[in-house]
Amino acid sequence: MKKLILLTLTFGLFISCETTNSSNTEPNMEFGGWSGITNDSSKESMLTRELMDNYTTNKFEQSANLMADDGNFYFNSNKVSKEEWVGAAALHHSLFDTISNSKIQPSNVTTATYENGSVWSLAWFYWTATGKITGNEIQIPVHHAFRFENEKIVEAYHFFDPTLIDAEALAAQN
Repeated sequence: MKKLILLTLTFGLFISCETTNSSNTEPNMEFGGWSGITNDSSKESMLTRELMDNYTTNKFEQSANLMADDGNFYFNSNKVSKEEWVGAAALHHSLFDTISNSKIQPSNVTTATYENGSVWSLAWFYWTATGKITGNEIQIPVHHAFRFENEKIVEAYHFFDPTLIDAEALAAQN
């Protein structure tokens, strides 16, 4: 009889453990819902690559339609308008030749779709170019982050050290 009671309790414990370990299909928002999935061939990843290609080939204005008119765009900690963001590409091409995002290694572009609903396309690469005034070839590590809504960029962050770009701009002014 004791064995039967012990077996029943053990079986009951096993069943209760199994039900408490069932998978939860609700997003885990404990830390903001920043878990999710990544995809390097998503629509947003492809749009990011298109934007990057348009930048290096000096056709960046063709990517303006990818950006929300009322979006938030940043170069490091400086907020800029959509027009200033698009115009920066033309300025870079006026200062530099052979602009590339993949000379040192291929760009790493992937899109993260988070449990909280945010969709971010992220890119890491080395920006390289040759100054038109100084002739210096420069390399700058860059990180881009684009938040998409309905296939439009509504937020953009560009993180890079502008020192070498600023030096070429100063040389062009002299």
